[in-house]
Amino acid sequence: HQLLQKIVNGLSYSNPLKQLEHHLGDLISTIGEVKRALLDSKDLLAIADENTEFISSVNKDITHIFGDFARMPTKLEPALHFFTQTLEVLQKFAPTKSVNRFGSLSHIATKELESAIEEAIAIDKAKPLTKWKNDWLAKNSSSQFVLSGELPNKRLVALAGVLEEYKTALTKNGWYDFDDMITRSIETLEKNPDLRFTLQEQYLYLLLDEFQDTNAVQLKLVELLTENPVNEGRPNVMAVGDDDQAIYAFQGAQYSNMLSYYNMYKDVALINLTGNYRSHSDILHTAHNIVSQINSNLQSQFEGISKTLTAARKDLQAAKITRNEFLSDVEQNDWIATQISSLIRKGTDPSEIAVLAPTHKYLTALVPYLNSKAIPVRYEKREDILQTKVVKELIAMSKLVIALAANDTETANALWVEVLSFDFWKIPVSDIWKLSWKVNDTDKSDNLSWSKLLLDEPKFREPALLFLTLAGKVTNETCENMLDYLIGTEALNTNISGIETVRSPLRAFYTSSAVQESQPEVFYETISNLIVLRAKLHKHQATKETVLRLVDLISFVNMYEAADERMTNSSPYNQQVSAVQLMTVFKAKGLEFEHVFLLSLQDEVWGNSTRGKSNKLTLPANLAPIRHAGASEDERLRILFVAITRAKFGL
Repeated sequence: HQLLQKIVNGLSYSNPLKQLEHHLGDLISTIGEVKRALLDSKDLLAIADENTEFISSVNKDITHIFGDFARMPTKLEPALHFFTQTLEVLQKFAPTKSVNRFGSLSHIATKELESAIEEAIAIDKAKPLTKWKNDWLAKNSSSQFVLSGELPNKRLVALAGVLEEYKTALTKNGWYDFDDMITRSIETLEKNPDLRFTLQEQYLYLLLDEFQDTNAVQLKLVELLTENPVNEGRPNVMAVGDDDQAIYAFQGAQYSNMLSYYNMYKDVALINLTGNYRSHSDILHTAHNIVSQINSNLQSQFEGISKTLTAARKDLQAAKITRNEFLSDVEQNDWIATQISSLIRKGTDPSEIAVLAPTHKYLTALVPYLNSKAIPVRYEKREDILQTKVVKELIAMSKLVIALAANDTETANALWVEVLSFDFWKIPVSDIWKLSWKVNDTDKSDNLSWSKLLLDEPKFREPALLFLTLAGKVTNETCENMLDYLIGTEALNTNISGIETVRSPLRAFYTSSAVQESQPEVFYETISNLIVLRAKLHKHQATKETVLRLVDLISFVNMYEAADERMTNSSPYNQQVSAVQLMTVFKAKGLEFEHVFLLSLQDEVWGNSTRGKSNKLTLPANLAPIRHAGASEDERLRILFVAITRAKFGL
């Protein structure tokens, strides 16, 4: 992040990637996508050059074809006149062989236009042609229609420059990023045949599990470890996978690698496993109804292959599959907690019960309902601690101390209102507003600040002394010690008669015995989130030559936010050994339970109505395959299939 921030800051304002200065996470993500696709800066420049030449060539004809095009004809026949001519132009300027293994821009544009023309003729309407026009054509500065794509290609050229500079900076510092761990291994094996042959002799047998979740670079690594003339294309390698459970596309995984693997070697034995040793036949029937809706799958590539699962276990109790509708999340969560409580009373081991959802946020709301019925819970969530209440409060308090130390009265006045509103001060809101009005109504020439006013008010004096005393320690105390004072782990000496010490009430508020008994999840989450924050700061300290101060905490947090990165807490919340499991479908993969509850099973949660965050660094259409553009209908069906098949007999 720091390297790329420096590189982007140094870009000229005419550079099309300068806008990513405040969206650095999108640039980091794109560089990862490029590396996982085994592309480098030279590849990007070659693709951009090919695209630019193609666009420039066809636009001379397209501006002529659409010269008298005022609006889209409502009738199909006059519309076809424009688009059949365009198709001929696209085909005319197509490169003989593309430098891009994902295909040329001309190939994609041509293929989509052919499909649009075919569909338009079939339905006798111009609507498919309108869609193609909107996707592929734009108006230039002279208001003429041209083939779009000029800006994404300029960004691609700029990306090649940033990628090369980033690579140089990594090498200079002796660093590598996460994706380099595999890509550099591949580069080394390709450049050093002796090392490759040594490893091939050392590892005579390879077993690849969960193969449907591999990406292009992982497949390339497998190829290099097995590509030896001695094997004559028949190495000792076995891959095990199920394309119906390919749910990690967002990490670059592609189930099509299974087909690539099959075609990579000679005489590959295909073994189709259909016996299921987990679930009741009724569960499998339900799962089959889901998976049969998937359009793209491997079994269609192999004649005579059927993946219909059959139940191998005959000792399971009768299946119970129910579908329940609720008017609200409150009603749903209460019902689930009641059902789980009933199952446990009837003898079901809590660890044999799971509640699944596509993402963590739908699981969090269920925890209080389970706690209210004394149901033990195990929950390994992945929470961004920077968005949690206690960490937000701690950051605001830190900013107030820094503002006071810098005599930044305006910022401090604004932060006093926020900080004193935190629940652990137990200060009535009306009192805070009265003080605010008093400051605002005072003549500005009197220089009456919140700090002065708070010291004069008995009920506010202790909070004021805490922050004003800490402000005097900003430059000398370590960040670690300052956090101890702000949290309330340590008391602070004021050297003032009558109030010799002050202590922040934050720690006592969140970790008291009463909270531990009535809200154990709040107690656990507070402790866990603060531990994660300190652990992250300790790692950050290891990269610095000087001791971290409180200002470094704010810089560190700002760095995460600028990169749009989550400071993740994945610590398990485990109330006892035998507990109900709350987890995402991804976490549940490979596990099994007697009873599975699928939470919030509606389209906006599990289906195509869900919306992911888009990357602001758009790529040319012929590099779209390297980016996961959001879960497709097939992927969502696979996620639901995996969720259903976690159940033995209760769903």
